[in-house]
Amino acid sequence: MGIGSWGRRGAAGVLGAALLVVAGCAGEGGSGGAAVEPVTFDTGPKTTVADVAPEGDWPAAALHDEQVYLNRPGALVVYDATSGEETARVEPEGEPLFDSVDPTEYYRPTPALADVDGESTVLVGFAVEPSGATQLDVEIVALDAATAEVRWRVTIPEPAAAPVVPQKDASVRVLGVERGVAVMSVAHDSATQVTFGLSLAEREVLWEDDEASVVGVDSGVAAGFGSDTVAGIDVETGDHAWKSEIDPQRIGDAGSWILVTDDDDRTRLISVEDGSEKSLNEDLFSEDTICDTDDHASVVVCAEEDGAVVVLDLDSGEVLWSDADFQGKVRGLWRGAVYVERGDSALALGARTGEVVVDDTGAAPAIVNDHVGLDQQGTDVRFYPAGE
Repeated sequence: MGIGSWGRRGAAGVLGAALLVVAGCAGEGGSGGAAVEPVTFDTGPKTTVADVAPEGDWPAAALHDEQVYLNRPGALVVYDATSGEETARVEPEGEPLFDSVDPTEYYRPTPALADVDGESTVLVGFAVEPSGATQLDVEIVALDAATAEVRWRVTIPEPAAAPVVPQKDASVRVLGVERGVAVMSVAHDSATQVTFGLSLAEREVLWEDDEASVVGVDSGVAAGFGSDTVAGIDVETGDHAWKSEIDPQRIGDAGSWILVTDDDDRTRLISVEDGSEKSLNEDLFSEDTICDTDDHASVVVCAEEDGAVVVLDLDSGEVLWSDADFQGKVRGLWRGAVYVERGDSALALGARTGEVVVDDTGAAPAIVNDHVGLDQQGTDVRFYPAGE
């Protein structure tokens, strides 16, 4: 699964390296989009990009049509989905704050794919040498998702005076795009120092919060850790939209919801929009539950590493199906299909039913579109072109 749980200050676990933001692509209401035949793949990877990430199984990549955008230290590298060949490389104009980061030691934030003014856009951020009295500057680059051409760049001072000086690494993450605002964060050595809202029209900082660590963005609200609580922030103003009395230990993204584990190890499902709690069987979730979202099918798929699977309706939070003794490992989601590794085989389930719809998909990649699937083996990222 791609979206991990976060502890205080936003340090992600091994499975929490990926965050893909796709705005305006949800299915209709709770019924989900029309059924689409699942994509199948060759059984072996066609291309392997070696030693580009820490040990794990989730690439820091976003897919758009036949373009693969892979975030690497100091550069966003673009590959052709079919051939696996590098087609472009986007680097910051500023001097990288750290120019010798070992790609196998620190996770890169996943590039964000979002609808900006009606155009599919890739957003990526870099930590660069400061131009003033701050510890670093933030350079943000927007690219045309179809062509990988740079649309614009903007460089700003780090929005808050972080007390922690980065020693080996600093990273910039785009957490979500809502109402023309990119919600972003800066991490020093993997720990979040500041969260801020950037107007994509004016390309200026609207607000900043050095106590917040955002996990989910939806309905104009950014939700996550506040000051010793769970809180929602209005993406346009930075004001608190809501606060909870829960003392959170871990928070995980779940589409329109967040999964919050408190100091009593109780895990709850909370609405990003208004902080309301959805009444669910608490035995279905734990602090190890990780969720991912398929907007087309309007579902949230939640799973433990080797255990229960729970699938929720994205809008209502109602349980569509669950399996406490699920056999296999949930991987990628795409247009109503859940890709699963089961022993030596790979198959696809219907996201809203849990029924097997394809009993042999060739591979079960972590990230999928109509042209390619990506996964990670050790420190290598592997490309699986879609079958004929």
